[in-house]
Amino acid sequence: MTVIAGTKVTLRRARDTDRARTYEWLIGSDLTANLMGAPMFPDRPIPALEEFSQSFPRHFYEGTRPYAGRMYVITVQGEEIGCISHGPIDVLNDVVELDIWLAERRVAGHGYGSESLVVLCDWLQTNYGVNRFLARPSRRNVKALRAMRRAGFRETDLPAQEVVAKLSLPAGRYADELLLFRILPVPSVVFRPDPGQTYVFIDSEFTNLTAPQLISVGAVATDATAFYAELEGWDVATASSFVHDTVIPLLDGDAVPKAMGAEALTEWLSERARKMPTTIISDSGFDRWALSELFGSEQLPPNVQWRRVPIAYEALDDVTQRLNLRRHHALDDARALRHLVLESAVPAAV
Repeated sequence: MTVIAGTKVTLRRARDTDRARTYEWLIGSDLTANLMGAPMFPDRPIPALEEFSQSFPRHFYEGTRPYAGRMYVITVQGEEIGCISHGPIDVLNDVVELDIWLAERRVAGHGYGSESLVVLCDWLQTNYGVNRFLARPSRRNVKALRAMRRAGFRETDLPAQEVVAKLSLPAGRYADELLLFRILPVPSVVFRPDPGQTYVFIDSEFTNLTAPQLISVGAVATDATAFYAELEGWDVATASSFVHDTVIPLLDGDAVPKAMGAEALTEWLSERARKMPTTIISDSGFDRWALSELFGSEQLPPNVQWRRVPIAYEALDDVTQRLNLRRHHALDDARALRHLVLESAVPAAV
């Protein structure tokens, strides 16, 4: 099934049945010598299937943890010619690493790789709210560097070790790696609601920013309905001091199992979407992560899409105080977001 369409290429979500083939494209292609293995790349040995499966675990092929990584198959005129993947999406640092390889030399040099990188970046920004994309090729792979630069990736001016430390990146695979970034501007639009749609404003609370666990989800819709759920299964010991001091005291204390919360929110959203197209609005990529974490799926309910409308943090503070709402309670923060976007006509933050 096509998920992302470009001018030359389309991308579809890989399935578990694609694992063996994507592995063979990596280690058994006439392009493999340009990526790994002696004599050119003694620092990156060709991986065994077990090692490959550790680097690209099952959720890359099943979509159950989209913020933890996903594999896509590249198709050109009905022929599947390679694959592209993204690793874990670091919402806090707003960055995700991409990887790409083609099945054989004859499909290289036509711009397919460059376009695949471009359309995946654009799609990930629209659907998951990430704006910075990273590729880490070897300086020896001249063709890959050329393709990535055509896709808009550029080397950072900062020392590589400084960037790796600042973004908490894993160790690189090459001794001579380059850090290439493609940075997309944050959408800065004034939200104009469509009367033919229902809008759902959503907010979430979680344990910390670096390894979050979902605590609660709140939502308010333009049809005057609301949803709120506190969830079981998060570890209070991992909560930050801010969460201990500010979020936990506001909880109602009636938590439900995550599966029950997911079912209830799915039905509530679906009820709206059966009447008219429904768009979920949030001000942060963390809230889109929260939906994926709760549903355990990359898919939203049918006829439901997500959109980020970035709002200044201070504006949420101000409107929460004016409306006598509980700041950092998921339902009240959703109400504040709704007020700012619809009633106050506040332009989206840059």
